[in-house]
Amino acid sequence: MKKPRLSFSLLHKIFVAASIRRWNDQATPVEFLELDKQAHKIVIAYFLAHFETIKNKQTIDWELLILQFCYEFFERIILTDIKPPVFHKLVKNHNKELVDFVCLELEEDLKGFPFFENMRSYLYGEVNNIEKQILKASHYYASKWEFDIIYHFNPKMFDVQNIKNIIDRQVEEHYHLAGIVEIVLYQEIREIIGMFGQLRFQKRWSQTPRVPATSVLGHTLVVALCALLLGYDLKCCKQMQINHFLCGLFHDLPEILTRDIISPIKRSIKGLDTFIKQIEEEEVKEKILTKVPKLIQEDIIYFTKEEFSNRYKKDGKIIFLPKGEEILRDFNKDFYSPVFGEFLKYCDHLSAFLEAKISIGHGISSKDLQEGAKNLEYQYNDKEINGIDLGYLFRGFKG
Repeated sequence: MKKPRLSFSLLHKIFVAASIRRWNDQATPVEFLELDKQAHKIVIAYFLAHFETIKNKQTIDWELLILQFCYEFFERIILTDIKPPVFHKLVKNHNKELVDFVCLELEEDLKGFPFFENMRSYLYGEVNNIEKQILKASHYYASKWEFDIIYHFNPKMFDVQNIKNIIDRQVEEHYHLAGIVEIVLYQEIREIIGMFGQLRFQKRWSQTPRVPATSVLGHTLVVALCALLLGYDLKCCKQMQINHFLCGLFHDLPEILTRDIISPIKRSIKGLDTFIKQIEEEEVKEKILTKVPKLIQEDIIYFTKEEFSNRYKKDGKIIFLPKGEEILRDFNKDFYSPVFGEFLKYCDHLSAFLEAKISIGHGISSKDLQEGAKNLEYQYNDKEINGIDLGYLFRGFKG
């Protein structure tokens, strides 16, 4: 069996983003973390991309949008300590040197992936496309969403009004994007974006101390990234890669409305898990699906309903399969829009395992964390798909 290309070093770097505080020179009512900001950014980008398709008839390359987001995310992890005004000045005058440094720091982790050299070109500024414009607008709007909270908390502090004015102008510069106009003009769309942002405040493993204390929103991005990066080893087709990233990103969407009900409670009360699913579907339909265009409705239903099932589309219908290997063997083609649900469940559990192990490695432990990590390692230590030793990431990981 072959080891996956996804390294322990890269997994640690991804989780560093859960410890990077944002706005740490401001008085903030809550803690804002980089991992959460990045997750919120790509969720906003998803909506903006669809509105560009619907309103402005733009063709969006979803693979490119996701990869360019990853390039920016990886760069942010490496250049985390540079404040935005300083960073922008450095980019203006020394961007090539900064990018070379970022790529050197990430080379060992990313050189095995086919996108590594494209990342360098993108960060050099050699690419200007609609996907990049969408990501830039999403970045600014996610920052605005955060800073509006800070502003209302203490608008009289030094430079707060100036920062707010700058961010507002940055958002206004993207009014050529249909999605930004929708968010600004229509309260229902704005509220949906805000609902996703609120997943920042729902902490995972809420009944036990943990460092870093990742949120539900941050967790979904880790799942999405793991699915994308491991998908290269599984030789997933382009559309499956896109689906896996977006499914990972949206798989906990119903928890905006029901909160994160821990597994022991779901398992201990007979029929509760099914009943919760019914409530979640009703809430998603009422509070989200009725407020978005049909194209987004169809996506969200496909990504969140029975999120860990193996499925594909044929003649407009969703077909479910009991065994995930059939998806890879028989339906690994773009026109089937396949989802390997069992693999996504693995990625979800891998993220949970990393959350527990990294906290234990930091010296913050508990019975729940120890047992959770042990049980997941036991469940997946010999996991293999298509000759890839996925159990390796459980057996060999050190917090």
